[in-house]
Amino acid sequence: MSFIESCHFQIHIDGELLYLAKTDMDVDGQFGDSWLALSDKVIQLYSNSGEMKKKVELDSIRSVKMERFIGAGAFIITRGDEEVNEVLLGCSSSYMQKFSIAEKFINCLIKNEPIPQLSRTEQPRICQKCQRPFEDGTEICSVCVDKKKVLGRIMDFTKPYRGKISLAVVFLLVATLLELAPPYLTKIIVDDVLEPKDLGSSLLILVLLLGVTGMVLALMQFLKGVLGVWIGSKIMGDMRKEIYQSLMRLSVSYFDRRQTSQFIGRVNSDAESIRQFLTDGVLYIIGQVMLLLAIIVMMFSLDWKLALFALLPSPIVLIFSVFIWPRVQHLWYKQWQSINKLNMIVGDTLQGIRVVKAFGQEGQEQDRYMQGNQAVVSQTMKTDGLWQGVFPLFSFITGSGMLLVWYFGGLSVISDDITLGTLLAFVAYLGMFFGPLQWFNQMISWVTRAISSANRIFEIIDAPSEVPDNKDAVVLDNIKGRVQIEKVTFGYEKHQPVIKNIDLDVKAGEMIGLVGHSGAGKSTLINLITRFYDPNEGKILLDGVDLRKLKQEQLHQNIGVVLQETFLFDGTISENIAYSKEDATPEEIMRAAKIANAHEFVVKMSDGYDTKVGERGHRLSGGQKQRIAIARAILHDPRILILDEATASVDTETEKKIQEAISRLVKGRTTFAIAHRLSTLRNADRLVVVDKGVIAEMGTHEELLEKEGIYYKLVEAQKEMSQIKGVEVG
Repeated sequence: MSFIESCHFQIHIDGELLYLAKTDMDVDGQFGDSWLALSDKVIQLYSNSGEMKKKVELDSIRSVKMERFIGAGAFIITRGDEEVNEVLLGCSSSYMQKFSIAEKFINCLIKNEPIPQLSRTEQPRICQKCQRPFEDGTEICSVCVDKKKVLGRIMDFTKPYRGKISLAVVFLLVATLLELAPPYLTKIIVDDVLEPKDLGSSLLILVLLLGVTGMVLALMQFLKGVLGVWIGSKIMGDMRKEIYQSLMRLSVSYFDRRQTSQFIGRVNSDAESIRQFLTDGVLYIIGQVMLLLAIIVMMFSLDWKLALFALLPSPIVLIFSVFIWPRVQHLWYKQWQSINKLNMIVGDTLQGIRVVKAFGQEGQEQDRYMQGNQAVVSQTMKTDGLWQGVFPLFSFITGSGMLLVWYFGGLSVISDDITLGTLLAFVAYLGMFFGPLQWFNQMISWVTRAISSANRIFEIIDAPSEVPDNKDAVVLDNIKGRVQIEKVTFGYEKHQPVIKNIDLDVKAGEMIGLVGHSGAGKSTLINLITRFYDPNEGKILLDGVDLRKLKQEQLHQNIGVVLQETFLFDGTISENIAYSKEDATPEEIMRAAKIANAHEFVVKMSDGYDTKVGERGHRLSGGQKQRIAIARAILHDPRILILDEATASVDTETEKKIQEAISRLVKGRTTFAIAHRLSTLRNADRLVVVDKGVIAEMGTHEELLEKEGIYYKLVEAQKEMSQIKGVEVG
């Protein structure tokens, strides 16, 4: 290993070497490993052997840029005042993100700007210990993980059922012993009945004994199987329950960084993989190991010389397994990756099916799926192809032991050293012996897949909530609704704050209108008030108590939210309204719907309040969904109300009905409202204008118009837009 190979991506702010990154193209643009080394004065390019191929002083560079092409990219530098660009190095698409980060660092060094912190999405997804990439969608290194510890945690799921598992093992032990009986009974029949031609009753007894052995063996296997199904179903239920409870415990930010399809796979596929390992794999492995040991004992008891001949191929099989297994394991992981990516494509497409249809991109999505599907097919062919080649080879190697036994055993029978029955029994045991040995790799496969699935599951279970309940969290007796925001700064990436040093004191029952350009930080402020996130600096208080010291359950019970993108569950209208209050009576549901101006359109539907809304409420119009959401908030009866663009994207008549419903809803509640149409916020007690993450203006509608500042310009811009639309309509 060269000195370059021993290095990896790293940043040393206070040392000379700031950055070292590997690329898969050499200086001539051919595929081959090269390394870029960056200090605060120079960029150097090395071959994989450690030879420096190129050197460029930083003070001679005006700028660097990562150019992206189809399937590849080029790292381009521009020197001094020259307009000529020079390609420093190339890379395939898989290395582009890394060198985009290098571009950011180098440009900062050239301009003498502070080195930026990497955002969460920019940080390399590699193991800090071995530098291997994490599994897709996880931050787990399958190489460095403590496999014994993981297996121990998997076995913890069996604790409540160890009594029944012990009973299953007893059935397994009895079944194993019974499997050993037929070859030995065959030996007795041949040596004591057939060869001496004894036509007495012993033949019938032995045959009946063989039949009884088979019946009892079938019964033991049946009982073991039924018990395994019961245990497996219970364990599966426990795992799914724990995973889902963990998902519900996690904060919103955890889901922001991940795709929904990942969690579906973990709840279902990974839990099923562990269930199969615990109920089928573990019992199978225990049974096969017990059978293997028992067969060895029986073979040595029949003839120790033949036993040695029979076991000669075994070390070859084991050694071959050690060499071939890493390759098989790598291919299985690649196959899982390709299937996981295909599932993500399906999940993304189906969730955005309306966008796909609206833009006529069915063909593009089919092409994307076909590419993913082809990757799965290709990977499956490689994996199964290797296995189909390995298995016959194992059969041939193990079969060579059988040839040795027949030859030397036959000689022993001819020379009367052993009986024919002994040889036949030995051959039968040998056939049983190579069964478990041939499936040795399958056992390892079960273990490996279970560990991989368990890693993904335990990552969810072990993930800490980024907005946890305080150990000494308090419950307020009577929430009034005063909200104080004190010097709050927050960014989804800490080094990129969205809102900065905000102060705001909102009285109980006051309505605050949040106004500003898109991206100014209005919705972020709402996310902090609902405690989907915690401030990086400062604090938010409810009735004088820091939100971080309140029980989140009580906080969310006292906050009602009506969003622009209303989410309805795939149930009835009644169920969606009552979502905030499970024990709501039909009268309460109907009353909330009337206040929300929803009752009129609901009763006109064929099934009334029992009408199914469909997935995400697709059977209802946007205005109808909004009024259902308002009814849900009314039934919730919160002290604090959040209205985030609740009247956006609806017609004027629907907006009027929604406004009427909202005017009833806000009475006596502390309300934060964001509205696209500024005219809808005229009745707010105060308007807060947020601009570039800070509060730029504050006051009533009239006061802000008199200032002729940001709010005035927004109102005037909307008036002009309305006039333009009016002309277009006319």
